[in-house]
Amino acid sequence: MSRAGVGTPAIAAWPAMAVGVAVLCAVLAGPPAAHARLKNGPASQPESMRRALQHHVFRTLDGESLTLASLHGQVVVLNFWASWCTPCRKELPALDALQAAIAGQGGRVVAVSIDCDRQNVAHFVRTHSLKLSIVPEGPDGLASELNLQNIPFTVVLDRDGAVAFTSTGANDRAVGEIGAITRQLLARTPVVARTAEGGTR
Repeated sequence: MSRAGVGTPAIAAWPAMAVGVAVLCAVLAGPPAAHARLKNGPASQPESMRRALQHHVFRTLDGESLTLASLHGQVVVLNFWASWCTPCRKELPALDALQAAIAGQGGRVVAVSIDCDRQNVAHFVRTHSLKLSIVPEGPDGLASELNLQNIPFTVVLDRDGAVAFTSTGANDRAVGEIGAITRQLLARTPVVARTAEGGTR
């Protein structure tokens, strides 16, 4: 695990619930403004990552069953966060605002919490009146399967479910870039496949 960046809380300063569990409950490595784009577009993503994203079944805070495959045709912003992560706490309201802006355009923001305590997630959501889809998975869910090393971590998926952009940033610039990429993908006309009979699917 890399050393914490400037402005990142030291391990000793994190809540006790974060100590002794999976790495994802104890990482805020790297400067909060850092972000990384896939250099060669969707084709450069590991196939295992795409399979994990498409086949994973989420259970939202409201009890809704959700898969990314069911959101095919939409642009999806998938964010990994925790209530004890200071950059995450600053980022979530901005992502909630993004959800409100793109909801009618075929976009959706899904925020996956790696909190060990579901009640902390529920309290944070109530306190900030968040409306986006919240998934309380804990440290052993999809984030662990993807072997994420930092939070916040955001993946933007295009309408075909391919990874178009990733970010580990949580400052205004990084959140603005997530929003800009999302809107660019939403602006693209969906490709309609035609069948041999002349119809569409």
